Amino acid sequence: MSTPVIVRAQVRELGDDPSFRALLSAASDATSAALETLIAGITGMGLLVVHDAAGKTGALAVYRRLDAFAVEIEYVAVAPALRHQGVATALVQRIQAEESAMVIARTDDDAIGFYAAAGFHISDSPHDSRWPGRDRYLCVLDHLPLLRSPLTDDGEVEWIHGIPEPAPLRIVPASPRWGRDFEVLAGTLRGALGGGALAIEHLGSTSVPGLSAKDVIDVVLTLEDPGAEQDYVPQLEAAGFEFRLREHQWYGHRLFVAAPGSGLPVANIHVFAPGCPETSRMMRFREWLRSHRADRDAYARIKRASAARINERGNGAGRVMDYNRVKEPFITELYARILREPRLESPGPGSTVQSSTA
Repeated sequence: MSTPVIVRAQVRELGDDPSFRALLSAASDATSAALETLIAGITGMGLLVVHDAAGKTGALAVYRRLDAFAVEIEYVAVAPALRHQGVATALVQRIQAEESAMVIARTDDDAIGFYAAAGFHISDSPHDSRWPGRDRYLCVLDHLPLLRSPLTDDGEVEWIHGIPEPAPLRIVPASPRWGRDFEVLAGTLRGALGGGALAIEHLGSTSVPGLSAKDVIDVVLTLEDPGAEQDYVPQLEAAGFEFRLREHQWYGHRLFVAAPGSGLPVANIHVFAPGCPETSRMMRFREWLRSHRADRDAYARIKRASAARINERGNGAGRVMDYNRVKEPFITELYARILREPRLESPGPGSTVQSSTA
């Protein structure tokens, strides 16, 4: 089976081409005036196309750059004559190769099978008013070089209410309550932010059954733009979360905690943008520990020893950042093994997709 020939194109050059318009309409459900508006809106975005045997546009992928780390696929469509030939997979791989970035897509049940088979990890996402009644998903394809060479989190930290005082670091046995606590927190976040909460993931040690941990739930909240604090900080504070810190140089990270007296489970809420490499690193770490008992047990021993060491230094109390530094050599070595190979093999040439929308 021949490899599809993918070429870069410009929307303004193909805007009047009937085959291009038909594919774009199939991917977006837009027709007539809505299709004209859509074409005007994507002018200037990245466009890759594949031509069929007659020289017509037989497949397309429209995408845009989100930030320094990620690009987003807006539309993918493959004409019937080119389906089941791996064309859609080849388009996604070409986007990632050219942009050297994480690739994200927002889609529904029509295309979720393709993205899962193509190696994207999938998170539930809020319903979109443009497609009522459809379940939506945020899909992320990792770019391994970004995961293997992450930004360091030892840059400037902007504390919102001052640096927390040292406190006892306690590692406790895994609890079945942690999963329920996450559901409470996720429900509170969804209630506060509605469709703004693009994905909510339970990560960190409490997300790994059988792993001892601090009794604190780590949640990663994906928001469109963590820098647009006016769009979410008031809502989170009203829902019982306290804004703790900013780390502009570390993926724009924001941290919230469950405020004392809120009645919420003790938690850290980490805010990142879509396609953040750190979110993917944490997801891979979680998946690995869930399925590798020896590493899970070794990590539990490291955690207990690290907490004891920090508590001893501080006369029974310490700072989490110091505890994390003690664990760092073990975590660095484990990540090197986790990221040695791709998360999933690339799908075979039979994998394809009719259309996806975003």
